[in-house]
Amino acid sequence: MLFRKLHSLRFCAAGLAALAFASSGVTAYGGTFSLFSWLKGKTTTQETKKSEPDLSKAPSALSSVPVPTPPDLDNYIKDKDAAILLGKSLFWDMQVGSDGKTACASCHWHAGADARTKNVVGPGIDKFGPHQTFFERNQVVKADDFPFHKLKNPDEKRSSSNPVVRDTSEIMTSQGVIKKDFVAVEEGNIVDAGNLVPDPVFNIDGVNVRQNEPRHTPTTINAVFFDRLFWDGRANRFFNGVNPFGDMDPNARVLKNERQETKSWEWVKRYWLWFPYWSYELVTKTSGEPSLQKVKVLIDNGALASQAVGPPLSEVEMSWNRRMFPDLGRKMLSLRPLALQDVHHDDSVLASRRASSGRGLQATYPELIRNAFKDEWWNSEQITDEGYTHMEANFAFYWGLAIQMYEATLVSDQAPYDKWKNGDKSALSEEAKKGLGLFLNEGRCINCHGGSEFAGATVSSLRGKSPTNDPIEFMAMQQGKAFYDGGFYNIGVRPTEEDLGVGGRHPQFGPLSYTRRVQEGQKPYKLDQDVSVSRWSRVAVDGAFKTPTLRNIELTGPYMHNGGMRTLKEVVQFYARRADFFEENIENLDPDVHGIDEVRGDDEKINQLIAFMKSLTDERVRFDKAPFDHPQLVIPNGHSGIQDGVALDDDFILPAVGRNGGAEVRAFEKIVN
Repeated sequence: MLFRKLHSLRFCAAGLAALAFASSGVTAYGGTFSLFSWLKGKTTTQETKKSEPDLSKAPSALSSVPVPTPPDLDNYIKDKDAAILLGKSLFWDMQVGSDGKTACASCHWHAGADARTKNVVGPGIDKFGPHQTFFERNQVVKADDFPFHKLKNPDEKRSSSNPVVRDTSEIMTSQGVIKKDFVAVEEGNIVDAGNLVPDPVFNIDGVNVRQNEPRHTPTTINAVFFDRLFWDGRANRFFNGVNPFGDMDPNARVLKNERQETKSWEWVKRYWLWFPYWSYELVTKTSGEPSLQKVKVLIDNGALASQAVGPPLSEVEMSWNRRMFPDLGRKMLSLRPLALQDVHHDDSVLASRRASSGRGLQATYPELIRNAFKDEWWNSEQITDEGYTHMEANFAFYWGLAIQMYEATLVSDQAPYDKWKNGDKSALSEEAKKGLGLFLNEGRCINCHGGSEFAGATVSSLRGKSPTNDPIEFMAMQQGKAFYDGGFYNIGVRPTEEDLGVGGRHPQFGPLSYTRRVQEGQKPYKLDQDVSVSRWSRVAVDGAFKTPTLRNIELTGPYMHNGGMRTLKEVVQFYARRADFFEENIENLDPDVHGIDEVRGDDEKINQLIAFMKSLTDERVRFDKAPFDHPQLVIPNGHSGIQDGVALDDDFILPAVGRNGGAEVRAFEKIVN
């Protein structure tokens, strides 16, 4: 009896245990429970959770970030679609260059960047002392030429046991025009009149060749999100309608056709209740007829426009020396838009104005300007004192705003990463997720390449609803603390003195850095920050450059401001081993470039980081689908030879594509392989 009771109790206990285990997810087979299997399963689950990367800090999809827009755009633009059409025409038009062959797109044709391989290495800027030269003019770069700073073992920090086997301060960049002095525009002629100037640097046996720009070309795609542009930030947040320098240039003016206002002190009769009295007041009066007035504009969120007006007058990039914007206006107003280039019948912007021949537009630039801009910015018949029409004199103003309107449409917010953040959990591979975990955590990459833009010095990070940085920061550097410009960092790619970046100065307008401007008593216009930088404060801005976006990084090589790295693996190895010029740049060096121990020498983790970065590629960019479609472009890629004292261009043709795209845009590392 006792035995039977104990036996029953045993089964009751077993039943209770079964219920308990069942509620814990334990499975019974043939009425027998395996505690070992259950505990093993629990341990495996815990280990899996522990091994999963922490992705809690992953930024939202790019579509969540508002596209920065000038708040007073309606004061200038009559029709936004017409302005976009004008901007795309100007951006891709080869007639803009003094040589009749160089467009903005000549350096921004490949995922918004440049992937030419011949005659694309130059000496850079601000050189101090001798440096080794590995590249000849018109040379074709090869895979073995990279990285420009090469260690015996790229996975180890520089030391006596890991010496530098190659180093050059040269720059992998874009090619511009041959050096000439500007003489005049001949209306209806695509080539400006000019006189050849002997070029001591860019020549082959004394014959001028196309010049190289001083830094690698960044992409125009997603450039709209930056507070300032160019690597050194000199393209100002505010567009002044004339040049890149915004509020730094106090004399910049554009012409507006309006009634003239005059102000004078006069006695005015006023009333208090019903009692009259006289008041001496400043009275504003307007004349009866409109006339050209020089007006000051500072258009906020205008960095794209500020950037756009730089290259057309650059004597290296697009122009003979000393050409002015009114001269360019006179030329372009006499030419048919894109007359040298095919326009696709299904171009997402230009198709409605495409010429019946398929070559260029059935329109004129004056017509496009009249359609896009409010009348008072172009409709005067007055001639300026310099002999230009209203449209010619204001051409920089149209150019900057129209190209900004076009480039603001170049937003790549449909990458696999964006789809994953929007709910498609299959959009990212497990390898990419692990790479994202490294990016957010061990690698600290997010500290500089922040936000949904995966970039620094953006509008959202400096001036958004919840900014993560200030325009001027005070933070611990590699040594001590210092003031610096938020989003601009010295990461030790090259020695600081080779190129001062945002620490440089304009000879007329002063320092480019917000921090230095405040320190020198030139507080930037509408700097929404209460900050004081004394003359004795330590400032660490020399050799610092704007943190570029990682979006579409797979397609926009070579990398860094000097273009000295061919592959994403070389980039990850650089960060993993720490800055190449760590000790040399220590006074200005960012604190997050002292190496990534968890990644250094680990090919698996390096590949995970690369897989994540590739998840930021929008397939529309890869295949030039709308809004990234474009007209045909003839692109000089070095020179095929010398004939009668002239360097002949070695051209290739980028075909016109429509909204449905075309051939795949290949990664630079595959082009140079």
